[in-house]
Amino acid sequence: MQTRVGVSQLLRPRSVAIVGASAAPHKAGGRRWLSAISEPGHPRLFPVTRSGDSLNGYRTYRSLAHLPEPVDLAVIMVPADAVQDAVADCARLGVPVVVVVSAGFAERGAEGAALEAALAARLRATGGRLLGPNSAGLYSAAGGLNLLGWRVPKGPIGLVTQSGNVALTFTRHARAKRSGFSAILALGNAADLTLSELVEVLIEDAATRSVLVYCEGFAQGDGRRLIEIVRNAREKKPVVVLKAGVSEAGARAVQSHTGSLAGDDRLVDDLLAGAGILRAAETEQAFDLALALAAPKVLLGRDIAVLSDGGGHAALVADCAGRHGLTLARFSPETLARLRALLPARSGVENPVDFAGAAESDPGSVAAAITICLDDPNVRGIVLAGHFGGYHLMTEDETTRSRVAQQETDAALRIAAAARDSATLLVVHSEHAERGLATLTPLHEAEIPMFAGLESAARAAAALALRGGALEGWKAAAFAAAGELEAGRPGGARQLTEPEARERISRAGIPVPPFRTAGSAEEARAAHATLAAPLAMKLVSATALHKSDIGGVILDVGSAEAAEAAFRRLMSVARERGIADAGVLLTPMIPAGIECLIGGAVDASFGPVVSFGAGGIWVELLADVVFRAAPVDETEARRMIAGTRVFRLLQGYRGRPPADLAALAALIAAVSRFVAETSGLIALDLNPVIVDETGAHLADVRMIVEPGALRSNAGAVRRT
Repeated sequence: MQTRVGVSQLLRPRSVAIVGASAAPHKAGGRRWLSAISEPGHPRLFPVTRSGDSLNGYRTYRSLAHLPEPVDLAVIMVPADAVQDAVADCARLGVPVVVVVSAGFAERGAEGAALEAALAARLRATGGRLLGPNSAGLYSAAGGLNLLGWRVPKGPIGLVTQSGNVALTFTRHARAKRSGFSAILALGNAADLTLSELVEVLIEDAATRSVLVYCEGFAQGDGRRLIEIVRNAREKKPVVVLKAGVSEAGARAVQSHTGSLAGDDRLVDDLLAGAGILRAAETEQAFDLALALAAPKVLLGRDIAVLSDGGGHAALVADCAGRHGLTLARFSPETLARLRALLPARSGVENPVDFAGAAESDPGSVAAAITICLDDPNVRGIVLAGHFGGYHLMTEDETTRSRVAQQETDAALRIAAAARDSATLLVVHSEHAERGLATLTPLHEAEIPMFAGLESAARAAAALALRGGALEGWKAAAFAAAGELEAGRPGGARQLTEPEARERISRAGIPVPPFRTAGSAEEARAAHATLAAPLAMKLVSATALHKSDIGGVILDVGSAEAAEAAFRRLMSVARERGIADAGVLLTPMIPAGIECLIGGAVDASFGPVVSFGAGGIWVELLADVVFRAAPVDETEARRMIAGTRVFRLLQGYRGRPPADLAALAALIAAVSRFVAETSGLIALDLNPVIVDETGAHLADVRMIVEPGALRSNAGAVRRT
């Protein structure tokens, strides 16, 4: 029995039992008890402890069985050897959610993992769920619940984290940026409640406007579930993921090109991006993205204005914004005229706008320039960069400082009012954004995204453009080239011969060029007569995996006599290599075109995935590949194609005709369905697929399956 945990149970419990509560602030139970009773509006709290009759004015209870009423949530903070008894009490009493802060389970090895699995099973048997063990606790602003042991600022961001220390780091960023959290849920060892389930809770939470995730990996199938939750949520909330380490994708498919390419973090990047989930590279970037995406506005277009009190800041913001897909708006003649009338002649007004010293002498000019740009119909967003809010700090004269500070505050009030009344997005970079200056308070109160980093401001605008539908996709980090993994065949996995693989995908409706197989020179001559020459002839064997490397491929076989000779040559290669099960595959040569890869694999965390990219000999060298969770439709397949560098070639390059992208997208979609629907598949490579103006033509296929899966005369050559 497994009960779905909802917002009310986890974030808004009416009553909470704290098992192991303590008055000692140096203990885990003490810190969390003190933060619980200090949180305004907290639920009814019942300390369970054997130390004394009261704790900070609260009556204590010797065990959960002695509580005066049922509780919605129990937090367990006792030594590991006492956790089982406490969880057993929760199960008997039907507590819906149990948070185990105590450590000493799976992180200590197989025995501990078995213990925590037993805890989760015991609770699930009575309809309860477990968060943890080894959880740092949880926080809920709406529920008045703080079981983390430190003060948490309130705000719009919901955090799911596998690490308490990372939660502390995000809390530090929140304080510096004058923001905070709607909830913090510490996953711990995830013996029961998974990352995707906690994200689902936050997506459904009315107090959460963006979701931030820190994780070190995804449990089996949970990456796939996360993607489906985000895609299918009734209310589309932005999700930002900061993931440490690399994906284990492809670990079961190391002998395929797809597995090789998937074996690093690019698969996680692409699958998350395909679901609209943003990937961050480090903690501050992750928090800044979550903060930006919690803003009440999005960027409804690519065209932005950049305003700065210095040319360097303007150039850097414009460059970074451009790298993320944004463009500089072309100001209307009216806007240019108004800016020229406002600013001195030395100022640049063509976009970027450079105040050239006017801003610090007259902060009101910043508000006026922003208002002018907000009125321009060509401008969808504005990034203000520089030292606004801190101009008064440029002088030591107290009278001047006070006067300029008041001017800046007045300007900030005008900016806030103008931004509130406009549909155009405003993002602010200020070198003083994290100094807590009163001059910037009106911007914070107006929920204008504000950052101390130039790149953070530009990335925030790009993220809000993606959120607004103006951009097609998101890449937070460049891909590193991946070398081919040379590991042993995993878990006894079996590679099908090429004829087997061709037959299998053909039966699934994937178009395969005609082919024949031969076990003798005479059969090769007979097969040649049924196929359109010239032919490609390939060695077929269950043990010869890299045919080209051993001379096992002969091209441009034109005549029946040449087919017999090619067969004998291939058999000679087989004898030299000690290949006993050799046969030959014959298939018509495919005209020259652009070599691409279409692949599929089954990932432990994300399930079936499909890939597309540059193929042939360039697969590992270029690593030009994108991944999506399978299946995809032809529209998504076209997006995959457009996300590669080889797309430029496919569009027609230096006089070449454009390739048949419709046929290519249809083939990708068909392969994705095969990958999603085929039991026992580990990996599939169609490489190369030759793409030209007439279609997408499969030249070679490689398939790896689980032992016993898709078996059809393994290793044998079908005579035709």
